[in-house]
Amino acid sequence: MRVARTAVAAVAVVAVSTALTSCGSLDGTSGSDLRSGALTAVQMATIARITGPQNPGSQIGMALCEGLTRIDDAGKVHMDGAESVTSSDRVTWTIKVAPGRTFSDGTPVTAKTWVDSFNFTALGSHAMASNFAYAHVAGYPALNPAKGKAKRTTLSGLKVTGKDTFTLTMDAPNNDLPYMLATLPFCPMPESAFKNPIAYDKKPVTNGPYVLTKLKPQFEAVVERRKDYKGWIPEGAADKITFRVYNDANTAYQDVVAGNTAVLRSLPPGLIAQGKNALGAEALTAVPRNTLETYITWPTYLDKKYPKEVRKAFSMIIDRDAISKNLFLGSSQAAHSLMPNSVSAYRPDACGTTCSFDPAAARKLLDRSGFKGTIPLLYDSTDTTFAEAALAISNEAKRIGLKVEPQPRPTAALGADTNNYALDGPSLALWGSSFPSASEWVASIMVDANYRLKYTNPTASSEVAKAWAARSPAEADRHWRAAESSILSDQVIQPLYYQVMYIAHDPCLKPHSAGGDMQIYRTQITCGTGR
Repeated sequence: MRVARTAVAAVAVVAVSTALTSCGSLDGTSGSDLRSGALTAVQMATIARITGPQNPGSQIGMALCEGLTRIDDAGKVHMDGAESVTSSDRVTWTIKVAPGRTFSDGTPVTAKTWVDSFNFTALGSHAMASNFAYAHVAGYPALNPAKGKAKRTTLSGLKVTGKDTFTLTMDAPNNDLPYMLATLPFCPMPESAFKNPIAYDKKPVTNGPYVLTKLKPQFEAVVERRKDYKGWIPEGAADKITFRVYNDANTAYQDVVAGNTAVLRSLPPGLIAQGKNALGAEALTAVPRNTLETYITWPTYLDKKYPKEVRKAFSMIIDRDAISKNLFLGSSQAAHSLMPNSVSAYRPDACGTTCSFDPAAARKLLDRSGFKGTIPLLYDSTDTTFAEAALAISNEAKRIGLKVEPQPRPTAALGADTNNYALDGPSLALWGSSFPSASEWVASIMVDANYRLKYTNPTASSEVAKAWAARSPAEADRHWRAAESSILSDQVIQPLYYQVMYIAHDPCLKPHSAGGDMQIYRTQITCGTGR
């Protein structure tokens, strides 16, 4: 199940020679006054939505939400808004809510609060963006019928059993639930939010460590620490975080180098070499776990236009190692698996010959298929990494007489065509995991809300179910690998490369992640402050 998608925007890179040699932001001249606990972070693109149930991946939302559980840097699950999450069969889970928790307006957070919030998000007629995250909770189909009105408005799998306890029943055994509960789609909302969730998104009442105090979607959002918050917050966390909007990754990077902004969560690959020279080891941190992977995706509604032989040939004309080593200068690693090496089910060569550079074999496949057309390769026009990869693929294709035309498209237009099943060719897609489980990389592909491939695979679905029900990690991994092999054989998604996530930051900061994805509000201020 997929609950957060990671996108990295990048633009043309220019040389920057300024270096940070000390905690420059402590002199009061920058956009971050770290001495007083104020931190300024890069927010790429206009702030469209904030609160968890509406926006699966918001860095701002993460600061406002206390989930039932949380995930640490190593990928371990801890209790957060819950005192305990237990199950004897991995189907029905008993959740005891941590005592004394409140929303920022003083409203108590009870077991009923969580159940009401989950039901509201899961009801299809409410059109919540995170609705799909509840797909495996018992009763979901009744709330989301393919046609007609919902048969009921609450999930049969949710029951309040006491002021501080409730049960959550899945439609089948699922080992991932403790991970899932740490993600934004499972954030609670007060009853007042249900009347108008769009208005609530602009002025949310939050249960997390921070509260939103300012919002100008095209410029910035400001969150400040809650004095009455009783839950976990990292040592050295900022008292105030300003999320400053940038539409240009290079400008954002230059502001970090100059000390005007303190942290850029994901430095585009084209800037990493410069960053190492300009920022130095103390201000450029690589997330140690691979959780970003770029794929080529082929919507199944284009199968007749681009049959399997053509799709396989396309993959085999790509020199993944050359792209990673020469084009991205070591900031990426060639991918031959749907999963990263941070997942225990990972196999280094799961893709086999399909991901091997073999132009001669690719030409034979094309000749056999009789394909003579042009393949448009679509990608987000703001991402120079994609542009470079698309050009490299196009040049390799020419060598065997295959026409591949790189087609950059504006973010909004590409997103609309993807959501409306209106793409006319394969596209480059970047995927990031929300928690360290193979399901994020395998099961996610068959959740249509993610890639919009209109893809189903009964064999893979069966293996996924067996993996979720497995009683040991080794047993689960066997089934994850079987599902992966089945998906790869269909040629709907082809691994391309892993992107190493680098964080550019003030040297007075220590970034922290949750299972491999940085969370800005967890950033630790390490230099002395007057707080």
